[in-house]
Amino acid sequence: MASIVLENVTKQFSSGYKALADVSVEFASGSMTFLTGHSGAGKSTFLRLLIGADEPTRGRVLVGGVNISQLSAKRMPWYRRNVGVVFQDHHLLADRSVFENVALPLRIGHFPAKEIAPRVRGALSAVDLLDKEKLLPGFLSTGEQQRVGIARAVVNRPKILLADEPTGNLDPDLSQTIMDLFSQFREIGTTVIIATHDIELVKNMGQPTLKLVAGCLEDPVAAQTKVTEFNL
Repeated sequence: MASIVLENVTKQFSSGYKALADVSVEFASGSMTFLTGHSGAGKSTFLRLLIGADEPTRGRVLVGGVNISQLSAKRMPWYRRNVGVVFQDHHLLADRSVFENVALPLRIGHFPAKEIAPRVRGALSAVDLLDKEKLLPGFLSTGEQQRVGIARAVVNRPKILLADEPTGNLDPDLSQTIMDLFSQFREIGTTVIIATHDIELVKNMGQPTLKLVAGCLEDPVAAQTKVTEFNL
């Protein structure tokens, strides 16, 4: 058993702007944690550090006891294949169908060919987009594109699932459906961390909540429960 831990993490950009300041927190296996805070509070930076897309200016981000900033160029892609990410701006490939966008993590991860179609269609069914699999993203609404991004994030059943405003373009009923889907992953041991402004949805879920205020965690104890099983 090993935890996901941020130890005294500060992220300051070259402009001098400090997005995170001395953040320390431990996340839990099989738990869902919501990350809230005003725009510019540091939520997206927080998630980017967990992906390994940014490095802290000071402090450490540890997964399985390993400082992910120190992973080799060969190991970092492997780590990221175990992390599902729902981006705020979707990051879909415009020249590939919905099916191929969702299949991308599986192809990159060299999953057996016979597993790809069932997994992709299962993920699309979960977000109610199975009938859109042959379309290009440009033919979808913003909310549908958001759901394709969610399907892509969960298709390889990641050990860690990070979501940046995953329900920002969805109606309340569909937002709840997506949260229920994330809860299913939590139940099989996936660590789920969701950055959101949707306070009502957070309240309805009844899960631990962390609030960022000007780059500082208001209550870092809330996410410290069980540890995360993740071996690098």
